[in-house]
Amino acid sequence: MHGLKRFSALFGLFWILSSLGYSAESTYLNYNQLTQRLKALQKQHSAGVHLSELAVSSEKRTVWLLEISALSEKERPDHPAMLALAGVEGNHLVGTEVAVAFAERLCGTKEKTGEFQDLLKTTTIYIIPRLNPDGAERYFLTPRQEMETNTTPFDDDHDGLIDEDGPEDLNGDGVISLMRVEHPDGTYIEHPDDPRVLIKADPAKGERGKWLLLSEGKDHDGDKKIGEDPLGGVNFNHNFPYQYPWFDPQAGIYPICEKETRAMAEFMVSHPHIGIFMTFAANDNLLKTPASEDQTSGRDPQTKIRTEDVKYYDELGKIYRKLMGIEKPVESPSAKGSVADWIYFHRGRLSLCARVWSPEIALAMKKKEDKNAPAEKDAKTGASKIEAATKENESKKEKEDERGKTEIEYLKWLDQNAPGAFLPWREFKHPDYPGKKVEIGGLVPFADTLPPESVLKELMPGQVDFLTQLARKLPRIHFREVEAKPLGSGVYDLRILVENTGYLPTVLAHGVRAGVQADAIKPTRLEIDLPKEAFLSGARRTMLPPIPGGGNAEVHLVIQPKSKTQVKCEVISALAGRDERTVEFKKEGGR
Repeated sequence: MHGLKRFSALFGLFWILSSLGYSAESTYLNYNQLTQRLKALQKQHSAGVHLSELAVSSEKRTVWLLEISALSEKERPDHPAMLALAGVEGNHLVGTEVAVAFAERLCGTKEKTGEFQDLLKTTTIYIIPRLNPDGAERYFLTPRQEMETNTTPFDDDHDGLIDEDGPEDLNGDGVISLMRVEHPDGTYIEHPDDPRVLIKADPAKGERGKWLLLSEGKDHDGDKKIGEDPLGGVNFNHNFPYQYPWFDPQAGIYPICEKETRAMAEFMVSHPHIGIFMTFAANDNLLKTPASEDQTSGRDPQTKIRTEDVKYYDELGKIYRKLMGIEKPVESPSAKGSVADWIYFHRGRLSLCARVWSPEIALAMKKKEDKNAPAEKDAKTGASKIEAATKENESKKEKEDERGKTEIEYLKWLDQNAPGAFLPWREFKHPDYPGKKVEIGGLVPFADTLPPESVLKELMPGQVDFLTQLARKLPRIHFREVEAKPLGSGVYDLRILVENTGYLPTVLAHGVRAGVQADAIKPTRLEIDLPKEAFLSGARRTMLPPIPGGGNAEVHLVIQPKSKTQVKCEVISALAGRDERTVEFKKEGGR
């Protein structure tokens, strides 16, 4: 009998995965598969790929770090770098797929066509494909459970017990889904247009709640609550210092308290040449340009992107949306204590974040497809039916109830593209609610965070293309002109023109402030290899202002090199690399 039940549960899980577009061998990489792919990449490209251990998780899984570059280990700190981070939340496996595909493209394409040879001779690409391997591994276990956190034990309900009241697969279908309970204290009602969707009852509209909405499970600790103390843990995307959400149960006991987040933060601080940071996580600042503000006073913290910096977010967001096939900005969530915000606000780097998939993204891409479809004409007016429907929707927009609208549209999309992603509500006799109607169902785990296999294949090229374009946006510092003009009596006017041939400035506007307050970014400096007494005007070291992409900075010095006939000049930028030039001092008359 037990074997039959187990077979039924496994068959149910297999049917759900198949209907979602996932094969028995999942499209997404588990820990062992990820490790094998990364080791194979290093073995095939040993000259330019280095794989190392960034940290070890609570469950003894390695957090892997990839370094891809044609530069030697000694040369890398003197050249610009980019870091791509994925798998910050346990349920964001799609980011790992993008990160691995990006690494393989950098290596594979370099050998075949040489597309990235020049880039990798001057740039290092760091990739952390999965920061939270423990949480991600829950995807591959039965029953399937969606977790944002890691599995570090935590007393969520503060009752002195740890992880004692988590969700449970009550109906044996192999997944942890939702449970709705008909109850006088319920705050949800069924949507009139689609009873599968529950919306919050609005007393102002005369509505009275009918359902409690809970995770599938029982009251294991007798406190009349269900699933309030699940397995784990800390959501790494709430565990960083900027706007750290104190007392949030998923934020950890203090900022960067986990081994994985600590290692990530230490790596960032110890690699100051990283000028671009890209995160794949639940928050996003590419689908819609983030809010901005002018510089606050020196004592007030910066809480929005600086006005001078937001133009880069805006332009890069347009590139990203175009590659995604999304025409208009899409509202996306933010996250308190996120790694992306910490990188910009505390470390002063360009910090981008992509969600990759969500119901809103799916619907935005669908609208683009609908717009490109041949327009069906209305027989009477001759107008496009899509145009007519759009005008009708716009006229009703003010009166329309937005509750549940996205959920209903997304369910329709799932019905067409991933049938089986929604489990019909089915009655269940629940021991904690005798005499009350209890139903189990709703979206299967990961249905609104991971795209089905067919859609993942469509998304991947655009995501990887964006990363390859982004790697070319780093600032790059060079000498454009170095000229010593004799003034007589062994004195020279030394004119130096330094240029930034990259896209980004040598330091963002907020990077200047972060550099002063937290020593996050040292200013670009010009150094001349002469003793201080040789400078009649100027100094051996000159600090340069931020140089925009395509811009330059000019320096004039009056020097008396005495016996020296040539001198080394060096320009050093934290994020844009360094360059050297030797200047020769010709005597009057050109001798």
